[in-house]
Amino acid sequence: MTSSYQQTLYQGKTLKITSKNDPINKLVSDDSPDITLDATLSYISQILMEEDINEKDILHINQSVLHAMEKPFYDILGQKYPLFFTNPQLANHKNSAPSSTDHHLDELGSTFGTLYASEFNKGVTEGIKFLPKLDKLILDLEASKLTLPLLQAEEDLVKLNSDQHGKKNGKGFMECGFKGKKKSYVDLDFLEGRNHKILMSYSEESPGNEMFDEVLLNHDNDTEIANLQEEIQKKASKCFETDQVEIADVKNLLTRCSHAVFNNDRPIAEDLINQVRKLSSLDGDGTQRMAYVFADALEARLTGTGSEAWRRMEAKKIRIPTSEYLEIGQLYITVSPVPRNSIYYANQTILKVAGKAPKLHIIDFGIGHGFQWPSLIQALSNNNGKSTKLRITGIDFPKPGFRPAELIEKTGQRLEAYAERFGVPFEYHGIVSNWEDVSIDSLKIEKDEILIAHTWDSFRHVRDESVALDSPRNRILNLIREIAPEVFIEGIVSVEPFSPFFLTCFRQSLTLYSALFEILDTLILRDNKQRQIIERVLLARDIYNVLACEGLDWIVKPETYKQWHQRNLRAGFEQITLDPVILNECRENTKKNYNDNIFFVQEDRNWLLQGWRGRIFHASSTWKPKLA
Repeated sequence: MTSSYQQTLYQGKTLKITSKNDPINKLVSDDSPDITLDATLSYISQILMEEDINEKDILHINQSVLHAMEKPFYDILGQKYPLFFTNPQLANHKNSAPSSTDHHLDELGSTFGTLYASEFNKGVTEGIKFLPKLDKLILDLEASKLTLPLLQAEEDLVKLNSDQHGKKNGKGFMECGFKGKKKSYVDLDFLEGRNHKILMSYSEESPGNEMFDEVLLNHDNDTEIANLQEEIQKKASKCFETDQVEIADVKNLLTRCSHAVFNNDRPIAEDLINQVRKLSSLDGDGTQRMAYVFADALEARLTGTGSEAWRRMEAKKIRIPTSEYLEIGQLYITVSPVPRNSIYYANQTILKVAGKAPKLHIIDFGIGHGFQWPSLIQALSNNNGKSTKLRITGIDFPKPGFRPAELIEKTGQRLEAYAERFGVPFEYHGIVSNWEDVSIDSLKIEKDEILIAHTWDSFRHVRDESVALDSPRNRILNLIREIAPEVFIEGIVSVEPFSPFFLTCFRQSLTLYSALFEILDTLILRDNKQRQIIERVLLARDIYNVLACEGLDWIVKPETYKQWHQRNLRAGFEQITLDPVILNECRENTKKNYNDNIFFVQEDRNWLLQGWRGRIFHASSTWKPKLA
């Protein structure tokens, strides 16, 4: 029979301490009598409950020894030791004639004090030798003119939003108005490196149904889209009359700066950063705005504050209200065919697979605000009078702060309201977790339902093999294969992966984000508030992460559709042929409602590819678990 136990020493002999229910329930030594553990605990309790100890003497002894030990340290600091007692009885005891015990304790305290003082002085002398000079310890950002201005600019952007919606009160909350109502947003300073431990609430009233309808349901309002595009183009033409910065000069300065940062050549790097800032502007053209963000990211890496700056940007992203996200979504649909085509692709695939099934269960990895699903709910309500119960399991990463599940909960409430509005039986289940940690049991899969797995544009924020060979990306794919959905609809940002070597990574990111800022500059007005949020918060957050973060903090790692194709095959999936009807409809939508000279839709290896001026940015495909 085996038993777990701990070994200790008692009077130089090995004893075994076991639990009460253990067969070996004794303290055993080689030649001592058996003593049960309960008896030992009872004995300790008896000692603790003794009442014949003089409390006054104990307090006096502790106080006397403490004073004797503390006084030398006050002498070292050149301060007078405060000889006072907070307890009057102890003070009287001190003023009384000293006893032999007091005399002995004073001598003991004096000996301790002299010894500690000597050791303390010796430690200080030796320690100072290893300290750098004071001017080496202080990073003077003002003197070097490195002040991370993008973070200050972001504060100005938040102030702009608060001026338009309300004012920030003295308690750190922002009171904002929407259609005559009040709502409050917490100032997420605790997400920016500050350890506020006061419980804060984040409360945001959902925008009205009209606003959601305009963005989420009216995908076929081609006239409105055309009018908005025409208005944007007229105003945008005036912006290009201003002087343009030489793109080659700015990119050359940034490239030279990246080499100086890599070599930790601070004087040269600081000088180049300052030169880039003179040629950049948050309100200029796309190149100027891109340079501004890149200069800040390089500065963050140079000063070792990359992770902190990235988390600060993440806090800014969390602060963006739902109404702003809706307006960004509306702007995105207006100027680009990508979201509209992607939503059409997923919804048509789901409707085709579901058919007249009584139950449809969608597991959405990265549900976010759930902007895609109201249009599917509307389509199900028109399914020839056939009532299909829709279940959506929304999975997303926990948000920093005291309410990590708030976003996913509000998404569920909003979708439930839509389902009730359109008369669609609906059930919602939200899971806040890292995707790779989700268990099959938590998905609550039922046998008599059509199961769909879905993800759109969020896989690039899931860690890859740089973390572990059994990467989170592969673990998620394995989970999806195990739940055996009818189809797995995958939408990804198709971009060449960034190199782990900084200089190569910098060149790749400069090429990518230059193109993204160029797209924004071509399609959206420069004074557009939603564009400012995209550039100063969303894109800046990713740029900071790519250029200034390392190790586990570096999470923005996209891959091309070809790499995802191979990853899916290795995970045990087989691809479903792209429906030519869906492909043609996406092409017609791009040609009819957008500029097909700069946007394109094409097919490769059954992937629906979308891009800008010959460069692929987005890819969608459908898979199913491969039969053994």
